Amino acid sequence: MSDLTFILPTLNQIYSFLIDIATQIKNRKLKIDTIVGISRGGLIPARFLSDLLLIPDIKIVAAGFYSGPNVRLEKPIIYTSIPDEEVMNKNILLVDDVADTGETLEAVRLHLLEKGAKNVYTAVIYVKPWNKAKIDFYSQTTDAWIIFPWEFIETAQQLFKIDSWDKFRREIESNEELIKILNKFLESGK
Repeated sequence: MSDLTFILPTLNQIYSFLIDIATQIKNRKLKIDTIVGISRGGLIPARFLSDLLLIPDIKIVAAGFYSGPNVRLEKPIIYTSIPDEEVMNKNILLVDDVADTGETLEAVRLHLLEKGAKNVYTAVIYVKPWNKAKIDFYSQTTDAWIIFPWEFIETAQQLFKIDSWDKFRREIESNEELIKILNKFLESGK
C-alpha cells in the first residue's frame, strides 16, 4: 500500500469534468430517458449530470466492489436494484465516479439490460488505465487513488488504520481547508 498515490479533486474541478461529460453526451445527440447512479460514488455525479442534461428522472442502484482504499471484493455485488418497469425500454445513462476495473459498471449495465433497458450508456468522471469496461463518456484518466470530496472523512478514517496515513497526510498538508476538516474530525474523537 505504500506505493499508493492520491489525488483529491475539488468540487469545482469535478463540476468542470462533468460539464465535459455532458457536452460529450449532447454532441452525440443521444436520447436519455433515465439516469441511474451507482451508489454511493455515482450519486453526486448523477445529480449534477441530471441538472446539466435537464433529465429529471434519476434512479439509484447500490453496488460495490471495494471494502476500503485499494481493497477489492472478489466480485461486484448489487445490493439494491430498480423495478423492471422503471427501466423497461428506456435509454439509460449509468453513472459512477470512477471506472477502476470496470467490473461494477459492467455488472450493473448487464443487470439493467436483463431488466429490459433498451440501451445503457456509461459515464464516469475518471477511468483507470487498466479498466476493461467500455466507457461511453469520461473526462479524466489516472492511476492514482481518487479521494472525492464526498468521501474525504471516510477515506481518511480508513487510511488512519493502515500504513498509508502519513503519505495521505503529506498529500493534503498544502490544502488548508482539508487540514481544518481533518483536524476537526480528529478532535471530535471519531
